[in-house]
Amino acid sequence: MILSINANQVRQVPVPETSSPACQGMDTDLFFPDKASAADSAPNEAERKALRVCAPCQLKRWCLVQELAEVSVADRIRGVRGGLRQVERRALYRAHSDAGRADQ
Repeated sequence: MILSINANQVRQVPVPETSSPACQGMDTDLFFPDKASAADSAPNEAERKALRVCAPCQLKRWCLVQELAEVSVADRIRGVRGGLRQVERRALYRAHSDAGRADQ
């Protein structure tokens, strides 16, 4: 699995001032498919629909940073957020957590 962003890139992201999220006003169920795809497989159809919404969004990185700040354990990460699937964000969370421990 190759992540589109690494753990060091999500540490400092300023709060967006003028942009609105691409998902604003959409049914949030779209971003929480019943079944998540595995790390060694392509996104399933439900994930692809959500990823298409995220793709042009200018707030993807900000969205990822928010999640890393809000989540206390990787198993609480669900669905699609910030242009990444659940499995990708869990890996990013673990890498971010490992990087934080290495800095101490």
